[in-house]
Amino acid sequence: MNRVNFARCSHVVVDVCSQHGTWLDKDELRRIVDFIRAGGMETARARELAEIEAQRERLKSAQTAGAWDADANILSTKYGARDLGISAVAEVLKFLMRK
Repeated sequence: MNRVNFARCSHVVVDVCSQHGTWLDKDELRRIVDFIRAGGMETARARELAEIEAQRERLKSAQTAGAWDADANILSTKYGARDLGISAVAEVLKFLMRK
């Protein structure tokens, strides 16, 4: 038996058994229905979608940063660490324009 906060934000903790289903204690069903009627499920869905979008943006930023680091390493090796020169700037502009 596991205790789970219904919809992750309802403050109604229900007991869930993988073999036997969900068990409700006294007044939990009424509290869940009140939560749903008050728009709690829509709020929970909106929060979940916002979390997914934030994770997507973090992943996208991490991927972009990883690509930038890889290209910077190539430029550093190709043109020398101290002076990248005009050719290196051209390479950076190519990288930025491909997005």
